[in-house]
Amino acid sequence: MKRLLILLLTGLFAQFLVSCYPEGADKIQDYDVAMTNYDKSADFGTFTTFSIADTVVYFSNENGVTLSHQFDQQIVDLVTANFEKRGYVRVDTTENPSFVVTISAFSNINYAYYVDNWYNNWSWYWGWWGGPFNPYYSWYPVSVYSYRTGSVAIDMISTAARADGKVNVVWTGIADGLLQGSSSFILNRLDKQINQCFAQSPYLRK
Repeated sequence: MKRLLILLLTGLFAQFLVSCYPEGADKIQDYDVAMTNYDKSADFGTFTTFSIADTVVYFSNENGVTLSHQFDQQIVDLVTANFEKRGYVRVDTTENPSFVVTISAFSNINYAYYVDNWYNNWSWYWGWWGGPFNPYYSWYPVSVYSYRTGSVAIDMISTAARADGKVNVVWTGIADGLLQGSSSFILNRLDKQINQCFAQSPYLRK
């Protein structure tokens, strides 16, 4: 539930950023967001080893769309390197790791619109209509546009048994942004945002 809330907040924040730039931001990177959340009761110094899946699980709100796995290896390698830099050792799942890491990716197509009230910019309504209200025209321009957002979610899951039988996600990092630009450009931004997730989590250390 907590993880779904983080994803929802991330998506809403991305849409908020887009609404701040109704005619487009100066740079695509302006929409990138890195968010993290963790279990305040977890002692990350007690974790020693981890295992990680070699593929990314993808989800999309578009029917009939086949998502590409072209970035899987780079993302897995980057996440692995970040955990190893913090003293954790990668092992096989058969070696009873202290935690496992899963990586998920979410792709969404979003639609929005904005109204260009050009006459308000010239303050015509004061002298023209004699009152502080906006005039209405049936022909005022409405611009509709779409944008695709993508999120990479990294979950650090403790392998310690719980009394209720549920898994314990002790840390989640989410890299979110627009899926625009060349493959190398998107990958460079993913690299920056995933690194930022770890940079803003100094408690992740053996």
